[in-house]
Amino acid sequence: MGNKTKPKKGKKKVVIIVLVVLVVVAAIIGSSVKKMTSQVATAVNTVEVEPVQKRDLSDTISLKGTVSGITKNNATSKALAEITAVNVQVGDIVKEGDVLCTLDSSTIQDQIADLEKNMSDTNATDSINSQQTAETVSRAKEDQQTQLAAAQKAIDDAKDAYNAQSIMWDKSEDKSDAEFQSLLAAQKAVTTAEEDYQKVLETTNRTIEDAQRAVELDKYKGSDSSSKDKLTDLKEQLEDCNITAPCGGVVTAVNVSVGDVNADSKTPLVTIEDTSSLKMVATVEEADILKIEEGMKATVTADAMGDETINGTVTRVVRVKGQSTGSDGQTTSGGYSVEISLDNKELLVGMEVKAKVMIKEKGEVLAIPYDLVKTDDDGNTYVLVAEANADGSATAVKKNITVGEEVDYYTEVTGGDLAEGDKLIYDYSGTVTEGQQFTPEQMYSEQDMGTGASTDETSDAEGMSTSVEGNE
Repeated sequence: MGNKTKPKKGKKKVVIIVLVVLVVVAAIIGSSVKKMTSQVATAVNTVEVEPVQKRDLSDTISLKGTVSGITKNNATSKALAEITAVNVQVGDIVKEGDVLCTLDSSTIQDQIADLEKNMSDTNATDSINSQQTAETVSRAKEDQQTQLAAAQKAIDDAKDAYNAQSIMWDKSEDKSDAEFQSLLAAQKAVTTAEEDYQKVLETTNRTIEDAQRAVELDKYKGSDSSSKDKLTDLKEQLEDCNITAPCGGVVTAVNVSVGDVNADSKTPLVTIEDTSSLKMVATVEEADILKIEEGMKATVTADAMGDETINGTVTRVVRVKGQSTGSDGQTTSGGYSVEISLDNKELLVGMEVKAKVMIKEKGEVLAIPYDLVKTDDDGNTYVLVAEANADGSATAVKKNITVGEEVDYYTEVTGGDLAEGDKLIYDYSGTVTEGQQFTPEQMYSEQDMGTGASTDETSDAEGMSTSVEGNE
């Protein structure tokens, strides 16, 4: 009979311990799975709840731009001469009347002296010519008198001859043909003498008129002299050799240096922006330009002014796209622009500023996100709010509303059952239905996120929860 091997007690004990451990692990896993399932179910059914508030629904347009002087003045000079001094540089503050730069006046003075001498010599010659022309008129008149007197004497002699011949004809008894012909000849001589007088009168009158016209032309020639015009121009240039600031402000451009020659009286030598009043120049998007009008109010801010706001007014709307030329020579269209006057003198030219132009002032009104507005089968508009229950849960309740204007993300509530402070359900997906119940763990507020809510790993859903107060 063979020997039987007895089981070892130690091995049996190990098996029992392993079984116990497996049971415990299974229990822990089952508990964790149940807990995770519960948390997932809670998370899936969570809903955002926020109190209804009043908001400023004023319609504004935000703009960015830079500060500049209210006016820009270019200092120019009529003096076509060399620049001898430049007294300012970009960024300098100047007062009205300050000398900005000077031009060489000596060359202009020399030109004036030479021209005046030439004009003096010319005037002397013109004076002699004018005197001679005047004497010609006088002589023409004297000659006329002499010639008219001779013509008149011829008329008188012809008339005397005719009278004598007429007496002889009257006394003649036979009145011969020879006597009659003599009478006719005497009569014709009178007519011829009278005609000659008229010819002399017309001829001498033309001579006098021509002489007088020459006198008038001399006068006109003297008053319209190109030399006089040139002299006037040179004297204006001489007076414009010291260029002064046309206004107080900041120098924003200096376009000349000592030694340069001013070749054009219209070329800006120095540019000054009048900083006694400031403006903001801003680019406007195409979608907004037609909304902005002159006279609209604006609120302006600048990093340099911290939280301080500056009042402004739209003074100019440019509804034409600005043109700019790039380095490649291509011309491109910029945006539309506006100018806003600023009630501030402390800002500096070139500073970047932001503005909100008031398109329509609405003020504080009851408002909700327009995506939350729903419409029932009867065409009534409504929203869902969370009304608190005694056990801390809440019920989705329908509240009819009347809506007004939409501004940005919000729409105005002008009437209905909704009141300030009601807990509005942010149901963007449209899954919440009227009468649906929510536990405290299923409701959260974005306003409470990140403000110290619980982050205990055993209660993630509770960390997002917020209480829903009952209506009093």
